[in-house]
Amino acid sequence: MKELKLFLLLVVLSFTGYLPVRADLYSKNLGFESGNFTGWTGYTWIYRTDYPSFSTSKQLGIVSGRHTIMTDTLAYDSYTGGKLKKVPKGYRYSARLGQAVTGGQEESLSYTFKIDSTNALLVWKFAVVLQDPLSGHTRTEEPRFKVTLLNQKGDTIPDCANYDVYASDASIKGFQTYPLNSSSSIMWRDWTTVGANLLPYIGQTVTIEFMAADCTHQGHFGYAYFVAESHPMFITVKYCTGDSSAKLTGPEGFDSYSWKDSNGNTIASKQILDITNPVEGATYSCQMTSATGCSVTLTSTIAKYEPNADFKEELVDCNNLTNTMHFTNLHPATHGTLEYKWYFEDGTTSTLKSPTHTFTTSGMHPVSLVVDNPPSLCSDSVSRLVETFYPPLVGITGDSVYCEGTTTTLKGHGAFRYVWSNGSTADSIMVGKDTTVWMIGYSSVGCYTDTIRYKVHKAPDWPFSVDGNLFFCKGGSTTLQATGAKSYHWSTGANTAAITISKAGDYTITGTNSQGCQKNITCHVWEDPLPNVDFTVAPSVVNTRHNKVTCTAAAQAGVNYSWNMGDGNTETGSTIIHAYDVANNLYEYKITLTATNANGCVNVGSKTVDIAPFIPNVFSPNNDGVNEVFMAGLQMQIFDRNGLKIYDGKTGWDGRYNGKVMDNDTYFYLINYTDKNKVEKTIKGFVTLKK
Repeated sequence: MKELKLFLLLVVLSFTGYLPVRADLYSKNLGFESGNFTGWTGYTWIYRTDYPSFSTSKQLGIVSGRHTIMTDTLAYDSYTGGKLKKVPKGYRYSARLGQAVTGGQEESLSYTFKIDSTNALLVWKFAVVLQDPLSGHTRTEEPRFKVTLLNQKGDTIPDCANYDVYASDASIKGFQTYPLNSSSSIMWRDWTTVGANLLPYIGQTVTIEFMAADCTHQGHFGYAYFVAESHPMFITVKYCTGDSSAKLTGPEGFDSYSWKDSNGNTIASKQILDITNPVEGATYSCQMTSATGCSVTLTSTIAKYEPNADFKEELVDCNNLTNTMHFTNLHPATHGTLEYKWYFEDGTTSTLKSPTHTFTTSGMHPVSLVVDNPPSLCSDSVSRLVETFYPPLVGITGDSVYCEGTTTTLKGHGAFRYVWSNGSTADSIMVGKDTTVWMIGYSSVGCYTDTIRYKVHKAPDWPFSVDGNLFFCKGGSTTLQATGAKSYHWSTGANTAAITISKAGDYTITGTNSQGCQKNITCHVWEDPLPNVDFTVAPSVVNTRHNKVTCTAAAQAGVNYSWNMGDGNTETGSTIIHAYDVANNLYEYKITLTATNANGCVNVGSKTVDIAPFIPNVFSPNNDGVNEVFMAGLQMQIFDRNGLKIYDGKTGWDGRYNGKVMDNDTYFYLINYTDKNKVEKTIKGFVTLKK
């Protein structure tokens, strides 16, 4: 698909012979972007003028400590009072040349690269730290930093970008002072950007060399930090279709910029110039001056560029077993030249206008083309699938099994177009019956395959079931368990084989087997009400004389009734009669009815029968074994007619007083007991003793 095309300004430089070679071919790692010294050449030597004087020849090689890559972007140099960053803003690395160690050490780093229009602007940033001896040294004996541009013969290029500074040059603009001790101070310069115009050296090699040196008396140090980079020496422009203004940007690395229109009027003094309502054919110039006083002027003229990335492909031979394909761009340039970058799926690329590429497999292959249109910034791209045919990997993919009531999709692959047994020319068809499908694949140039056949059949039936009670007792739940599928989905949203249900209704489960076939089962789950446990008890009060009760439940079909009478005995049936062995030391009997219906649902109800004392009006302690004791088990007092207390206790009165059976007569009693509500009560009355 075509990218949106941009219409940019044509930059026409004040030089000819534009070379479309990329700068990174000649300036890789110029800015230490690899985090090492690849591409750089290092030297170290010693030069001393104190007594005795001493010097060494230059030694080739990178020396640790004297050539150092700075990696901490947050670190500051301590010899500047913590004000100088070791890596400038916007960079990951910098190089330090030299170190804070004395001894007459001198070192250099140099980089050589070939110049074309895309790297003719050389920009470097440097920061200097020099220990000023203050006295006792001539200027040339002090710590030093130097930058030199050299042509391919090794001669110094007479350019104002060359830089040479000694420690006592504190008056030079940009240096600051940091007191070190009583005999010396630090002269340091913060990061400074310098640019050099190398347009006159297009096609030649140029070397930039950085040098740092201690003082020649070996007592004071000098070192520097720097980075470098190359840029095209032309004005870059942004002016796209639909824009109402244009943006011109001068190359980086200069201290000042002065823009003029075609009439020579100065219109701006910044790196970027915004132009409202640009006119095609209008010209603008920019004079740029670097920190070292170097100046260069560039001119640009507005014109539209329209690169169009579009290509056609052609298989060289239908019977060619190498899958060799020829590619051709379809649109020429409207202005300037076109640069091509072809991308193939195997990772290879080409910069030819019409390359030939051989694919190793058949099928559809992605191919991308990017078209640049120098000297503008216009670019366009397109990506498309192209088809090759050998080895013949055309075939059919898809499930050969279809599920009951559904279809399976068969898809052709590896060809440009297809013809199926049902007459379809699409790349896929749907089949829902037992049959043998055939397909023929065709290439874009008319090659075709043998007939490819594919057998389709219905999936065999498979077991799928749900187990579990389809009811639950009121207040309870039931669990449904599905089996036979690979995956499950319930209408509740659950994706488990089993679910627990506590609400009546319809529940549907969809089971999917390993072939993707599905079955559905719907279960109606109902709630079973609990059996009725209402019952009657008559009488509601028992005693030792009247101790039988009748319990009657409202009988329901299919319900079993079980009674716990509260005295350790049980009964069954909807109506029961039970006799209690009443004990006067109890308050009540709790009767519990458990009702269980045919589905096992259980309900429980209970009632109580109160126990009241039974007090006879006659008893006969005559040793015949009947009525020998009066009211055993209750706290009781017995009085005679004269009010004499003749008994007090809970064992019951045996008719005796002081060991002698009392005469036949009427006696009075006070009986105290606690009822089931734990209320103290007293019963008064009389009983007749008959021997």
